[in-house]
Amino acid sequence: MDRRRLLSLSAVAATAAVAAACAPESGPTPAGDDSPAASEPFRYSPPGYEGLSIELDKPATRIVADIYSAAALQPYGIEPVGIFGYGRDGAGKGDLDIDSMNIIGLDAEFSLEKLAAAEPDIVLGYGNTDGSGWTWWDEKLIPQVSAVAPYVPVKFSYLPKEMISHYRDLALLLGGTESAELVQQEKDYDAVVERISAAAEEKKDWLTVLPAQFGTDAIWTSFTLGQIKMLSEAGLSFVGPEQDGESAWAEVSWEKIGEYEADLLLLHETSLDYEDNPVYKNLPAVKAGQIGTWDDKRAYTWSGYTSWLTSVAEVVEQAEDIVD
Repeated sequence: MDRRRLLSLSAVAATAAVAAACAPESGPTPAGDDSPAASEPFRYSPPGYEGLSIELDKPATRIVADIYSAAALQPYGIEPVGIFGYGRDGAGKGDLDIDSMNIIGLDAEFSLEKLAAAEPDIVLGYGNTDGSGWTWWDEKLIPQVSAVAPYVPVKFSYLPKEMISHYRDLALLLGGTESAELVQQEKDYDAVVERISAAAEEKKDWLTVLPAQFGTDAIWTSFTLGQIKMLSEAGLSFVGPEQDGESAWAEVSWEKIGEYEADLLLLHETSLDYEDNPVYKNLPAVKAGQIGTWDDKRAYTWSGYTSWLTSVAEVVEQAEDIVD
């Protein structure tokens, strides 16, 4: 779930010709210009989009990316000439300094004029079903963006380690570099997942976990989002309502959430209006102080995920059996 509204256009039309007319004299420095990979024509077949290939007759050095993707590419030295989309606040932006970047649009806003002025070689971000555009764009915006630069989709239905690896591969193709520090960070990630697995195995006979995003009028849970699937594969046992249809989320009312008792609560970091609700206060895990966090839009970086998983490992290791 991401209860996003479809993007609205903040410009009526734009073509590649606009770029020449309104391109800035100075701006962000394209990433990867000094890398050997940056001198090769761009060729990329996005994982999860069978038969789709994006090919240029030149390197892709000027990149416009959604915030989630810009954050994932940053550790490799990729600096977009423009950013757009959701994620300005919270874990999705990673270590990006949003205010210092060239903003094409935030949340549901998108300026075709600013896009053209940035003169991108490619536009990349979370992809829609067929990979033709951003997952939250209105259909009529897609061909207008494509008139400026081809869209490179990232399918976001993979487990976190796969997502981070996909972004790494893309970053290297764009001229980024993988440092020894990043190689070590991957090892640290693997180690903390093993730590969670060991703690889960020790408590497998009783430990139950409720992953929940609290809202003013309802609560959402999930078993199929990548972060929860990863923890499930690590051995944690999750409780909550069954999901309906193709949605990755299940909705449950405040009146019903108490039916899903759990030893440990994973509280979504974007939850709202829950702290003073007596239903929340009376959940067994809350009363026992056995609370961790999660966020399905966390930036896909080794360091970011290792930090979060370390906090999960700590609460799993400290959890006690509090429900029958």
